[in-house]
Amino acid sequence: MPLIKFNENDGKKSDLTMDETNNPIKDEKDKVLKTDISGLDNLFAEKGIPKGSSVLIAGGPGTGKSTLCRQICYNLVSKGKKCMYVSFEESKERIMKSMKNFGWNVENYVENGDFLIQKINPLDILRMKFGSIGGSGSAMELSYKIKPLVIPKDFHPDVIAVDSLSAIIAASVTKDKNYRVYLQQLFSFFEETGATSLLITETDPLPTRYSDTGIEEFLADGIIVLYNIKKKDVRENAIEILKMRNCKHQKKIVLMEIGDKGIKIFPEKHVIVDN
Repeated sequence: MPLIKFNENDGKKSDLTMDETNNPIKDEKDKVLKTDISGLDNLFAEKGIPKGSSVLIAGGPGTGKSTLCRQICYNLVSKGKKCMYVSFEESKERIMKSMKNFGWNVENYVENGDFLIQKINPLDILRMKFGSIGGSGSAMELSYKIKPLVIPKDFHPDVIAVDSLSAIIAASVTKDKNYRVYLQQLFSFFEETGATSLLITETDPLPTRYSDTGIEEFLADGIIVLYNIKKKDVRENAIEILKMRNCKHQKKIVLMEIGDKGIKIFPEKHVIVDN
């Protein structure tokens, strides 16, 4: 049974709850990552994503996957948090320019080291980890000793965004064994850092699977699906929390808008997707 600490002076309960080993239990607000994207946190019962979770951000072209991740990063660094954005496709300059277009001026956060943006060639990762990318026994053994991503010493990000896992699978065509090993190590790596990871994956416009191989869906703690739905002669953006371990959440597809200032989500507006 949890123990409750009392104030010795007045006999009233304090706000500090203790567990069976007499250690303080964190408040609920300390257990979740608040994105501060309008409407998004309200899709979760605890008003945020469970901290330390690995979350797939899945969707087809034009659904706002990168925008969502970049907006979360901007909102967090604006509050003094640290974020790391890893891109396998876009340059650091293009990422910063795209954020500035929404009014998210990140130059100062990049300069002071709170927001780390890295452009990495996915082929370089595979070569580093697997030598010739052929997956020889000795190379595979060595790969377990190499971290899937490099985080600078003394940099402890609250969020790591990876854009995108699909670029890795594209670089490792016919090298499924290597990709599986890399993915397993990558998810273990995120868990060890304690960061909340946002992992972008490309899907069909109306997906029936939410990653390139299906392994990602199994390894991830959560899946957030973004849609770009055609309604007659217009398109409508929407979002769904498909899966989130250890967290109750809304189980419906709701309206999402991408405007001049970024993404807004409307939890009360249900969107019907016709397959």
